[in-house]
Amino acid sequence: MQTKLTKLESKYSFFPLVNTNQAVEKKKDYINTLTVLFLSAEIICISVFFCALYYLRISTEFDGHHTLSLFTLPRLKEYLLFYFLSVSMYLIWSYKYQTFSFTIRKSFSDQLYKIIKAYSYSVLITIGIAFVLKIVAYSRLVVVGFWIGGILVSGLLHFLKRLSFISLARKGIMTQNVLIVGAGNVGSTIAAEFTSNPTLGYRVIGFVDDHEKTHENGIPILGKTTEVLSILKTQPVDEIIVTIPSERDMVNSFIRELRKFDVQIKIIPDMYNLVTTSVEFGQINALPYVTLVKTPMRGIGLFFKRSFDVIAAGIGLLIISPILLATAIAIKLDSKGTVFYRQKRIGKNGQIFHMYKFRSMISNADELKEALEKHNEADGPVFKIKNDPRITRIGEFIRKYSIDELPQLLNVLKGDMSLVGPRPPVSSEVEKYGDWEWRRLEVLPGITGLWQVSGRSDLSFQQWMNLDLYYIENWSFALDLKILLKTIPTVIKGEGAY
Repeated sequence: MQTKLTKLESKYSFFPLVNTNQAVEKKKDYINTLTVLFLSAEIICISVFFCALYYLRISTEFDGHHTLSLFTLPRLKEYLLFYFLSVSMYLIWSYKYQTFSFTIRKSFSDQLYKIIKAYSYSVLITIGIAFVLKIVAYSRLVVVGFWIGGILVSGLLHFLKRLSFISLARKGIMTQNVLIVGAGNVGSTIAAEFTSNPTLGYRVIGFVDDHEKTHENGIPILGKTTEVLSILKTQPVDEIIVTIPSERDMVNSFIRELRKFDVQIKIIPDMYNLVTTSVEFGQINALPYVTLVKTPMRGIGLFFKRSFDVIAAGIGLLIISPILLATAIAIKLDSKGTVFYRQKRIGKNGQIFHMYKFRSMISNADELKEALEKHNEADGPVFKIKNDPRITRIGEFIRKYSIDELPQLLNVLKGDMSLVGPRPPVSSEVEKYGDWEWRRLEVLPGITGLWQVSGRSDLSFQQWMNLDLYYIENWSFALDLKILLKTIPTVIKGEGAY
């Protein structure tokens, strides 16, 4: 027995060093405690809300003519069954979507969307089970109220949890220490993303790379890939991100050793550029394959997108008609020229169409553009000036809050544009496109898009293109809804528009 123990201690001689970093362990315990506390608070709030709904329903039913007690509450067993089933289903879906964890890896709108899905599925499944059990006594007030109210209650608690995480992350309490394997383009991009977004809760402590460098973008290179194990013994690492999986023998060898450490391992795949595009997986007998598709925006999904565009644009025009009228009058009183501005833009598959906007510049703005080219502040083929002298007084206001874009709802009804999509370029921009940028023309252009809700004109041309291509390759109806929801606060703030 002693001999076996000696062999084990020799084989895993570094085990006493594993999990002995008190700061790392304390942070994990802190995260687990906060996760349990917020989850418990959510369950308590949901329970109280459901009890209030149930009491409201039965009190209106009896209208104060009967004294209610715990032993005389009507249909109590049926409603308790609904409560336990729906809450259990919600917790299961929350676990599946990982919304209960005390971390931030995606936007709040994405988290809220998952909460809505979790409640929707839980209520529908519970109603289905009740139907099978022939329970038809549930009040619509309780069912619909629980669905809507639960979303609001959980959404509020998740928002508070998010604020708490951001506050703790800024103080460094919730920060995950990351070691990046590979200081190439992918590794540098990941490090820059983490550095520029501290609220994500990541801190890059360094790289490991076999090239003779001491640092990359100000982040130290702690050693070579063969020295990963020794680095883990001396550095408090929570997570390792491998960005050079093409070196398979090397990666496989140290991953076998890394499994002995209590660290998370993430691997950026070889086909990084491929898997970020839209792909379909298939199999011919035992042979797997990957099919590249231009965009998931096709078939029934495209039909629903177009139907939503038409309905939403039509309703939107009716609702905002007073704003349109007031803007038209203000433009006419402010400067000479037409109220609307028609500009030739390039649409889907290179088709030319006229895009409508409220005029925000003086009438001869296009003639003055050539003289202002030297003042262009945007990179790439785009022309942008923050303090453009051609903009009118009213124009400055309506551009800041994107009111000048509202007439494009007419383009949506005509079928030239969509509510969400890449911005339609002018012909002079398209002439400078490479093969890569041309992919923006594979779908209908949109009034709003990912770049508008991610910084608008403050973004570089490269970032703009990346966001548009990400949208094309990852389109879904849910993504459109998220972008539309994000557009509202972005427009109200008026940030990044010029």
